[in-house]
Amino acid sequence: ALRDLGFINYSEPFPKLFNQGMLHGEDGFVMSKSRGNVIDPMDTISKYGADPLRFFLISMGSPDKDSVWSSSGIEGSYKFLKKVFESIIKIKIGKTSSKFSHKLNKTIKSITEEIEGLKYNNAAIKLRLLFDSLESEISKNDLHSIIKLLAPFCPHVAEELWEKAGNKSFISLDSWPKVEESKINPEFDKIEKANEQAIVDIQNII
Repeated sequence: ALRDLGFINYSEPFPKLFNQGMLHGEDGFVMSKSRGNVIDPMDTISKYGADPLRFFLISMGSPDKDSVWSSSGIEGSYKFLKKVFESIIKIKIGKTSSKFSHKLNKTIKSITEEIEGLKYNNAAIKLRLLFDSLESEISKNDLHSIIKLLAPFCPHVAEELWEKAGNKSFISLDSWPKVEESKINPEFDKIEKANEQAIVDIQNII
């Protein structure tokens, strides 16, 4: 139709087809009114808010695969966002450590790649890991980058945090954070891996 109307001069305007997976209820069956296992999104939003629901659905799995609804999962997403909000509010503006700067820039790079590849669930995992390593003092620019990484997944919470960070414009109108490759130091990954292995070794001995 677009070709016949003269808007384009080729027949197939889409390079590929992406099919979303089906959402199953907690009973394991695809959600349907006839089966009575449908979760009303408005009920969930009334209880938890839109962003926890959005983040949970993104985290459930690859968007092209089937996924199963989990009441405990949505509760976990709510608690995670509550923790994120409280942590960012308490952050002291100062200097970012080289360790966290490495973590942040590596995360910006990987989340950008995951979003471009439609692998939102992987991006959500990396966002959780970033907030798990959040330090009490970072630079204002890095604080802005963190909130921007949250924005595609939790736009309402991000806008609120963006305003509390002293910004007058909407975060949705701002630019995506850029990676500073010079601040990515593989040595920090080696140290983190060694620490994790040490913990595993101690647990095995115990």
